[in-house]
Formats: sequence, C-alpha cells, structure tokens
Amino acid sequence: MKKILLFWVVISMLTSLSLAGVSSASSASIPFSNGYPYGIKSLATNPNEANAMLLREWEDWKSSRITSSGASGYRRVQTASSQDYTTCSEGMGYGMLLAVYFNERDLFDDLYRYAKKYFNNTGLMDWSIDANGKVAGTGAATDGDEDMATALVFAHKRWGSNGAINYEQEAKNYINNLFRYCVEPGTYVLKPGNWGGSDALNPCYFAPAWYRIYADFTGNRDWLKVADKSYEILDQIGKFNNNTGLVPDWCKADGTEQRLAVWNGTSKYEYSYDAARMPWRIALDYSWYGTEKAKAYCDKVSDFFKTIGPENIVDGYSLTGQKLGQYHNATFVCTTATSYLTGEDLSFGQRMFDETVNVKDTAPHDYYGNTLRMLTLLYMSGNFPNLYNTSVSNTPVPTPTPTSDKYVVGDLNGDNEFDSIDFGFLRMYLLGMIDSFPSEFGKLAADVDGNGEIDSMDFAYMRQVLIGMKSEFPKKN
Repeated sequence: MKKILLFWVVISMLTSLSLAGVSSASSASIPFSNGYPYGIKSLATNPNEANAMLLREWEDWKSSRITSSGASGYRRVQTASSQDYTTCSEGMGYGMLLAVYFNERDLFDDLYRYAKKYFNNTGLMDWSIDANGKVAGTGAATDGDEDMATALVFAHKRWGSNGAINYEQEAKNYINNLFRYCVEPGTYVLKPGNWGGSDALNPCYFAPAWYRIYADFTGNRDWLKVADKSYEILDQIGKFNNNTGLVPDWCKADGTEQRLAVWNGTSKYEYSYDAARMPWRIALDYSWYGTEKAKAYCDKVSDFFKTIGPENIVDGYSLTGQKLGQYHNATFVCTTATSYLTGEDLSFGQRMFDETVNVKDTAPHDYYGNTLRMLTLLYMSGNFPNLYNTSVSNTPVPTPTPTSDKYVVGDLNGDNEFDSIDFGFLRMYLLGMIDSFPSEFGKLAADVDGNGEIDSMDFAYMRQVLIGMKSEFPKKN
C-alpha cells in the first residue's frame, strides 16, 4: 500500500514539474511564413529542422532571460550576471519583438506593462533599471523604444486591440513621442535618445523598415525623411571605410568621429558591439520593401566578410577592415549573416546561417549576443515577415515521417534525451492542449510502445521509465 501511495505521489510531482517546464512552450508558435518579397527567402537548408530548432532555442532563451524577479508582478528581460541582471530598454524591445513573433501574448503584455512603469515625462522608457526595480539610467535609448513601438504595431495587427491593452493607441502614442523627442527638427537625423543629433549619433539605431511602417501607420510621412536621412549618413560614413560597409559605434552626421562618454566607457569610432547590429537593421529594409540602398549597403558588408570566412569573424574591426577584436562570438556572426539575405551569395549565406546556429555565447556574457542570435535566426529562416502587412498563420512545427533513426524514443522536444519535459509534452498532447511537439520527429518519438498510435499506454510507459520501474521503452530505434 505504501509503495502504491508513493508511486502516485511521485507521478503527481512529475506531472506538476513537467507542466511547469512546458507551460510557456504550449502557446509558442512561429509565423511559418514563405520568406520575403525581396532577396533570399531563407538561408536555412532544411526548413523543418530550422523550425524545430527555433522553438527549442526560444524556450532556452526564455529560461535564461525572462524573469518575474524585481518586475512588480510582471515579467522583464534580464541581462547577464556580468551586468548584474539589470534590465535595459534595448532588451525589452527585443523581448517584445520575440514575444509577438512567437505568438505569446501574455508574455508580451507583461513585458510591456513592466516597461511602461518606467516611462518618463517624454513618454519613453528610462534606459536602465536595476534588478530590484530602481531606475539606474535615466533618459531614453532610441533603439529600445523604437523596437517596443514596432512590436506594439505588430501586436495590434496580430491580436487586435480590443483586449486589456489597446495596442493600436499605445503604438501611435509611442511613435509620436519618438518623433517628438528622438528626431532632430529640420534635419530628420535620428537622435540616440532625447539628446544628440547631427553632432552625436549611433548609426546602428537606424531602422528604416520601422520608419516606413510608422509613416503609414500614423500618417506622419516625415518618417520617410528619417529613413532617407539614415541612408545619407551611411553614405557619409562610406567616405571613410574603404567600401567595407562597416560603420562606427558613434559618429557625427557627416561620418566623422565623435568621442563621447557612454555607459561602458568612451565611445568607439570602430565596428564594435553597437555597430555590429547595422546589417540586421538595414537588411530588413530590403527583405520587406526592396530598398535598393539597403541592398547596396548589405552587399558591401557581405563582400567584406566573405574574405574573412564564417569561422574567422571576430568582435571588432576598424572601419577599413583591420582586425581589432579577438573573440569569435554570436553578436558578430549572427548580424553579419543577415546581410546575405539580400541575395549576394546564397551558398556563403547558408554557411553563415549554420555558423550562427553553432555559435552560442556562454555565461557570464550570454545576454546580448544570444538575444541578437534569437532574432536573426528567426529572420534568416524566413520567419520574420513584416507583420504590419503580412497575414501569418500560427502553424506549429511540422512532424514529417522520417526514414532514418534521427530521433530518440521519448524525446519530444528534440534535445536528444528523454526526461520529465517530454513527459509533460505528452500529457498536454493527450489532453488536447497541443497538437504537435517541438521536435520534427516528436510524433514518432511519442509512440514509445511502437503500436503506431499515441495514447495512454505511451503515457504509462513514460512515467514508469521516469520513476525507475522500467529501464527502457518497448520500442527501439
């Protein structure tokens, strides 16, 4: 009797743990678009494997970056231990974009409500918040705010604005505040916050694809002038980079150096961690809108890095291409890889995509590069459509029947082992909460007794293996 009681106590604990581990996964989906109207549709050679990988990476990213600690009942994106797990507006922008693309509305709403707590009198977010919820850096950082504003536009298009948050109105307010405080009057130079302008700017904050959306969404056509000015400044920088396409972290509107005191020291007139985002920002403008200046810029960048090779890219170069860095990491690989979506070299682009999959940063410096990696993997796999004017279906990852032994029996999430997480996925499948598994081979792996069906017998075998009553499944592979 005691053994029976213990058995059901263990099963209850396993079920609870399983559901806790997969609750966020159950609602996640990817747009599963057909690529983009311009350039290369995807750099992934196997779309099914890429889509399964994306869901696994998304769950892993959330487990590292999403926390409710210090978030006043909401959730926030935390940086790494090297940055004391603070939150910055940049990370909130990335997190909201990812949440809307992975169709996680509850997470999206929590992130936005947290961010809005820290809006200052400009209607923009103070850029840095410590792990306990106190403002650590005042004033706006334009890149974070524009990413959050764009995510709100996409949320309105994807989910409508009749719920608890009126995404449409929030987005319009946000975009109008950005134009008022972060666009230099008369010149249309994008400022790095509610300061700077022609005398001090950050080129990698330029997001011309966003500005085309803003112009249509708000009716303020001057946003198109902000996009045009962004390309004018890139042309000015081009006078100093020997046709590499590389831009500095900070400069003036004429492309010359501007030395500033910034959060991590003195600003750099070189292709460093801020500037590395430039290819991603610009490539989107070609993929979505076919902007020829975007393609011309990305082709210069892709031509330069072809001479280096995917495995040899490091974290810093002079504008003319001299090697300054020493580390091969996610930030510089993944953002560079996006430049190949404009169609310069598909084969090399596929090598860059594969290298992006392979290169993942580790603690204590695992926030920035891995977050950009998550965003760019979505984009490079054809799953980052323009949600403003594209209808997407929340299609789960397909599960084709394989003809080889590419799966582990019981492994439903594709991590090559069977554990309580897989048990939780099967329980949710049997209850009708999900209709597929993260692994492309999930439905085959779930049939652990090999009778050709997924049913309660498979569930029973799984829990027996988990508590040690059996050492293996009836089905072998």
